[in-house]
Amino acid sequence: MDDRGRAFSGVGHKGRSFFGLLRDVGRQTDGVSATEFALLAPLLIFGLLAMADLGLAVSERMTIGHILRAGAQSATEDVGPALVDTVLRATAAKNMIVAAITTAGTDTALALSVRRVCACAAQPAVEVACSTTCAQNAPTQVYYKLTGTKTYAGLILPRFTQSKTLEVQVR
Repeated sequence: MDDRGRAFSGVGHKGRSFFGLLRDVGRQTDGVSATEFALLAPLLIFGLLAMADLGLAVSERMTIGHILRAGAQSATEDVGPALVDTVLRATAAKNMIVAAITTAGTDTALALSVRRVCACAAQPAVEVACSTTCAQNAPTQVYYKLTGTKTYAGLILPRFTQSKTLEVQVR
């Protein structure tokens, strides 16, 4: 019984049944766009941060490549590993923090290395002394191996090491 003494007849608000009210709830669209935005906004923000983080990692790798190419340009004149290392460090100092010669790359520092390697033409993978005379009195081939390594710690991306190596044949 209701407050007027009438028995409940299964008819709800304004003469509609419970199932009629339930149908009306499904048809209402008030606040739907706000709810959709609330659900999608975190995904959009995460995607934006991930793309920015990836862009920074790629930019850093390109900078390491630029530094190594500057060192390779000086290595083509066969000026020695010490001078090539000086060119690498001077170029790197303009773009990022450089690690000391004895330390490895960290989150904030770039580790650089320069090696002068000699090999015979018949076996280029085997290193020999630069004073060695190869088969058929051929001179040794001289290479410079330049390496740059840095650990990237991004906002979204996991920590990973970026390493780039450049090999230049001088002679």
